[in-house]
Amino acid sequence: MRMPIFSFVSAVIVFLFIVTFSVQAEKTSGGSETKMVIKSIVFDQNTQAPVVLLADEKDNVVLPIWIGLCEARSIGIGISDAVAPRPMTYDLIAAIIRTLNAKVERIVIVDVRDQVYYAQVEISVDGKVSKIDARPSDAIALASRMSSPIYVKKSVLDKAALPDPRKEERGI
Repeated sequence: MRMPIFSFVSAVIVFLFIVTFSVQAEKTSGGSETKMVIKSIVFDQNTQAPVVLLADEKDNVVLPIWIGLCEARSIGIGISDAVAPRPMTYDLIAAIIRTLNAKVERIVIVDVRDQVYYAQVEISVDGKVSKIDARPSDAIALASRMSSPIYVKKSVLDKAALPDPRKEERGI
């Protein structure tokens, strides 16, 4: 089903309004977050749903986040530096951010409740950093296009992270 052009334009206008006029973001307390990287995108054999795997930089833990097929495709394109034949929604948002001389400073996976993850995109415009709520899959797809770092709150890792199963195989 296609989104009507009016709804899409309205969504972009709301996005621009939030980026331009949102309040100054709070500073994050040191040590409460872990920097992660996109390890891979796999399919859950039980649900046949795509799962993005985030790993810390030392491969000590892996955080699986179940996502939709469209988001998996978009993240895959973003991390492969491939160019879609026509710009996708995340390409458009990235272009708008760049045109406004804004920057996606980072994304943060901030919570998990009832197996639902929550994220924020931190965008700076003219020295002001704003936090915008987002689905983790959308935030990760945007980060993959903007070369932005990905962080996960330690409380989320405590609830949902898995030890890297290949760590012992590698003798670490």
